[in-house]
Amino acid sequence: MNLLLASLARFLAAYPPLLWVRLFGETLTSLSSTMIAPFLVLYLSENVSGSVTVTMLVIGLQPFSEIVLTLFAGGLTDRIRRKTIMLAALLIQGFAMLGMAFADSIAAFAVLYIINGAGRSLFIPASRAHLADAILPAQMASAFALLNTSSSIGAAIGPLIGVILYQYDPAMAFLLTAISLLLYAIAVWWKIPQTPLPDLPAQAGENARSGKRESWQAYRPALAIMTLSLPISLFYAQTETNLQLHLKHTLPDYLHALALLIAVKGVLIILFEFLLVKWTQHLPARLLITGAYGCFMLVSLGYAYIDYLPLLLAMQVLLVIGESVGLTQLLAFVTRISPPSMRGRYFAITGTHWDISRTFGPYLGSLVLLHNGGALLFTLVAVILAIGAWAMHHYLRSKEKALPHAQEG
Repeated sequence: MNLLLASLARFLAAYPPLLWVRLFGETLTSLSSTMIAPFLVLYLSENVSGSVTVTMLVIGLQPFSEIVLTLFAGGLTDRIRRKTIMLAALLIQGFAMLGMAFADSIAAFAVLYIINGAGRSLFIPASRAHLADAILPAQMASAFALLNTSSSIGAAIGPLIGVILYQYDPAMAFLLTAISLLLYAIAVWWKIPQTPLPDLPAQAGENARSGKRESWQAYRPALAIMTLSLPISLFYAQTETNLQLHLKHTLPDYLHALALLIAVKGVLIILFEFLLVKWTQHLPARLLITGAYGCFMLVSLGYAYIDYLPLLLAMQVLLVIGESVGLTQLLAFVTRISPPSMRGRYFAITGTHWDISRTFGPYLGSLVLLHNGGALLFTLVAVILAIGAWAMHHYLRSKEKALPHAQEG
């Protein structure tokens, strides 16, 4: 028993307190937000808008607002202290979620959804840059894996509670999310130390004093990663929205099936993500990231043609392998290529691929779904993932010599 406690103490001491506060907050907010996410399309189309197309357009507004804010205010995460940005972002999201609980029109919901997107676009790059400032480079992949694991703890339980709330009072899920965001903000204010702004390189400092913007050449690696990651986020954009409508026509009890798929994925990530990252850390990032594309491609084909729930549940294993190994390595790679004084902007730019896909993907996907069916939609996504895997493989291979792989000790 003493040996177990000593091992636990060493594990906790290996990472700064910042990470453990983040784990608490991510677990809490993922628990509440995943009560909403799997059923948001159904909630809006059945209770607010009454139209699938209008619903998809509204869902695209949040990531669109994140793109706009990233373009015009992405530098805030490097010019204002990280903790200040994180606190403001959490409060903005909490206000938006509170309003959604009482929104009774599609217009009001759309405005609040945009506000929530603005908060997310500030919080995500600032929090990732804050973590990168405090964590050793060799620990980055495992730190991101722990964060994703903590989110999955909530995600494994949230959809099951969401089924109950959706059947009785869907608005309660928005209220619970607002409360969780407030608690997260309190934890950040209380326990996370403020960090100094990173020192600017000489040229960047001269540009800042003269009001000049950095050349776009400084952002080329971030723009490349953002573009090459679009197939992955397109796949997720379809699984988060149009998959619900596809399963509605292919599985008899689609609500419980959807909740079970998400819950099983969450449990698998909780059990295996950190271990998968540790087991594969000696392999080149190129192989791990492009291998994730292959996993997502197979899962997309499974969604297209499998209508047997046990097989769909088995496909979640591939989804977890791709997400655990590939996405954490991609975040760690961004940390390695980003200058400290531009880290917030690099995370903002590279993360924009999620916003682009979530802005246009649900609507475009719904057009294919309504006119040609879900099988064709997810087959097309699989083809795009195969092309993306080839392109990402070649890009990362060109970068391997310039950026040697960092291993954990």
